[in-house]
Amino acid sequence: MKNITRILALILALIMSLTVFVACGGKTPDKSDVELDPEGNIRPTDTVANVEFWINGDEYELEVFQDLVDRFNKKNEGKIKVKLVQKPSDGYETAVQQALSGEKLDVFYVGDAGYKSYAEQGLLYDITALVENSSTYDLSKMWDNVITRYKYDVNSKLSGTESGRYYGVPKDIGPTVIYYNETEFEKAGIKIISVAKEDLDAYNGGAADDRGNTKAAMGLSDVTVKEYGYFVVGNQKYFNNQIPMSWAETVEVATILQNSMTNPNAYGYFTEWWFNYGWTVGGDCIQYIPTTDASHGGGWYDFTLADDTPNFIVADDVASVTVNGNTYKAGEILSYADKLGLTSTSAAGESYSKDITADVLALEAEGKLNRLPSQREAFTEFVRLAAKTSTVVDTVDGVNLMGYGVTPTPSSIGSDAGKTQAFAQGEIGMLVDGRWNVTYFRDADSGVNFTWDVCPLPMYREYDAEGFGAERNVTVHGIEAGHSGSVGLCISNNSQVPNAAWKFIEFVAGEEGQTAQAEKGFAIPLQKELANSEVFLQSDKMPKNSKIFIRAAEIQGAGDWWYLADNAWIDDWAGVLNGDVRNGKMSMTEFFASKQFADTYGKLLKYTEK
Repeated sequence: MKNITRILALILALIMSLTVFVACGGKTPDKSDVELDPEGNIRPTDTVANVEFWINGDEYELEVFQDLVDRFNKKNEGKIKVKLVQKPSDGYETAVQQALSGEKLDVFYVGDAGYKSYAEQGLLYDITALVENSSTYDLSKMWDNVITRYKYDVNSKLSGTESGRYYGVPKDIGPTVIYYNETEFEKAGIKIISVAKEDLDAYNGGAADDRGNTKAAMGLSDVTVKEYGYFVVGNQKYFNNQIPMSWAETVEVATILQNSMTNPNAYGYFTEWWFNYGWTVGGDCIQYIPTTDASHGGGWYDFTLADDTPNFIVADDVASVTVNGNTYKAGEILSYADKLGLTSTSAAGESYSKDITADVLALEAEGKLNRLPSQREAFTEFVRLAAKTSTVVDTVDGVNLMGYGVTPTPSSIGSDAGKTQAFAQGEIGMLVDGRWNVTYFRDADSGVNFTWDVCPLPMYREYDAEGFGAERNVTVHGIEAGHSGSVGLCISNNSQVPNAAWKFIEFVAGEEGQTAQAEKGFAIPLQKELANSEVFLQSDKMPKNSKIFIRAAEIQGAGDWWYLADNAWIDDWAGVLNGDVRNGKMSMTEFFASKQFADTYGKLLKYTEK
């Protein structure tokens, strides 16, 4: 009996030792792969593991990643050798999908829009054990809302859950902000101050702002500067590049710039994304509805882009409220399900009450909740930006909502590169875009011959007075919100060298790799401490206000393309939105009545079918 016990113990010990070298994908490393110890370090090896790494991107990205590959190969000489292969951006995804059927491709880019589909198809290597056993890839130092973007449960089809698995890690994060042409601001007679909300008291007490200017130096001695992105004192206009503009302030500044710019075809503003407008008031294009329908696993997705029910936020002077069994603190917006009192619906796809509950209305009456615009109102505000002032965008209660005409239409802006070039050429005064543009705008060949900086995305805000005077007080506000772009680094499930591939990913996503990307300007580091250092802030270069990217990274999430496994539910209605609607050929009423819009409800149901 003792011998049998001893043999079983030896077998168990052998099995446990082998698990160190086997990642959660269940694949035993090929003989050419490196072996890792329990801390994730490479054990001595007599063979060289060859890793093929595919990228796409512009010349700046190629330069950075070729340098990273060279550094990694030198550091791991005799153990791992990475070969970088650049593929054209057009057709990159198709090329990757074709290569994943073989054993040639090891590490590659996957956008946050597509990795769920890759994971569900079994194309991605499960790197959970490698991530969690790493002694250098420290999740606790990184932005939570980006790390969890690549954690997915292929069974429940939910993200960021405890049961989720890591199928990739972000190579970067690109928060969106407003790039603005400071030279045009000056021409328009707008003075710029730079004071964060938390520093307003000190500034009003005589302290200098982040540009070294006091109130007295800016002609504001007799004014209490409040939480405005834009305000007017007498005939002097002011812009605070650390406070989000309200919706009205954004349109006002865009109009002033547009009327002042030398180019008669220039526009004051451009954004192609509605996310910031909807999310700042708590709206969204889909909402998860709980159901008792067993064929849908507990819930289904409703299409709520046109939801006209108001949203609610807990007042700033209220500690917390409980709604539908859930507790909300000051400054938090009630969820869609809670404002409607939803616990479950009898069957997926069935209609349900869209009346605000009596409890919510009572809390509003008590002053504990403030009412915010609906998702439809927010979405309409976004569409009004590009519509001409003679165009009826929507009709609400008999009132025609006209366009603002402050942004170019999608048809006139052209490709994604078109907006970047338009800003660089002085044809757009303010541009909403990601961190990736910094490298291009700094390049002498870009054509940028003006001073530029960045500021936060707009935020919903109401005041107790009309106009843009300095005596207004905020009465109701939404939350800061926006989306950030991200690309993940993943390993092919057919890779014969997954451990070696992981060591390269670990290097790129670690501080050395993140520093290299940050120094070039096109990405904010994954590590918060690194992002708050001069490695990223680069105060001797434009943009001077780089700290805005850090705040954006803290609050921003993935766009609607990330919500589900693919974009089949988005493509048709988005095509109409960014075509006829935003080009002024279709009203919002017609859009919401269109076949493409109506068909989306049925498409969404398929995502939760068991």
